[in-house]
Amino acid sequence: MSDNIQISINIPLDDEGMLGRECLKCKRYFKLKPGTGLPTDYCHCPYCEYEGKADTFWTPAQIKYAESVAMNEAFNRIINPSLKKLEKTFKDLERSSRNSLIQFKVKTSGMHFSVPINYYQEKELETTVTCDNCGLVFSIYGVFAKCPDCKKINAFIIFEKSIESIEKQFEIIRKPEIPKEIKENSLVFILSSCISTFDALGKELRQKKPDLYPSKPKNLFQNLYVLNQSINGYIEKKHSDFEFLLKIFQVRHIYEHNLGVIDDDYIKKQPEYKSRLGKKYKLIEEEVSNFITSIKELGIIIKEHYENNNKST
Repeated sequence: MSDNIQISINIPLDDEGMLGRECLKCKRYFKLKPGTGLPTDYCHCPYCEYEGKADTFWTPAQIKYAESVAMNEAFNRIINPSLKKLEKTFKDLERSSRNSLIQFKVKTSGMHFSVPINYYQEKELETTVTCDNCGLVFSIYGVFAKCPDCKKINAFIIFEKSIESIEKQFEIIRKPEIPKEIKENSLVFILSSCISTFDALGKELRQKKPDLYPSKPKNLFQNLYVLNQSINGYIEKKHSDFEFLLKIFQVRHIYEHNLGVIDDDYIKKQPEYKSRLGKKYKLIEEEVSNFITSIKELGIIIKEHYENNNKST
């Protein structure tokens, strides 16, 4: 008869139904929701290049928990029955010696042992994403990562969600009860937020595909004219109003660097504003609304460009 015993251990999920994971290579922590995504036990680290079987992603806390549960179960199955059997043997010896010349007295204490369970809690993370390719729900530190199931990057999902959030902010400031001066400043903020979000997308894409999006200039995704040139005019060919995009990107530039005052650099790129040199550019709601629509279209175009050039990888 084999002395080996098999013990099945269920690793508990957190309150959101998520399971903690830790990369064997970079040691960084993430979570995923079992039952979503691909039917596979193969996993990819969302942060680095490590990939392997799911059983290589256990966290130290989960391993300690599993070991304590296994020890407790083994103790209850093997050690405790042996101790009880030994106790019974001594009790039988005591009973059989009651009328004998030599009598045995057996006193037992502390015969009920147990192994403590090392309980733990999964960590809180910063961003939860549902992969738009395979449907896996996962959580990460930071914002950008790749899906642990299908390896698709989440940068475009984050971009889309961020623009949706900006849209909601824009709808709030359009309310008639918002004071004029607050509305004007908020329009600039909305404009800047859109381009900053697009720039964040660009930084992630440049890290993933440096051969596709050059490292110079540093602010490539803020300079739409240069970005368009670097990808062979792809944006200009695809976008419904490329000239409007160029204009608003430049408007954002003068608000960031010249308090919104039209300067010589702006005139070089938008010569029709020559008569307004030295005057402040006045943003209006309709223009910002159109720009939000345009930046969403721009995101779709860049996603198409990235995926078309990433099919072989």
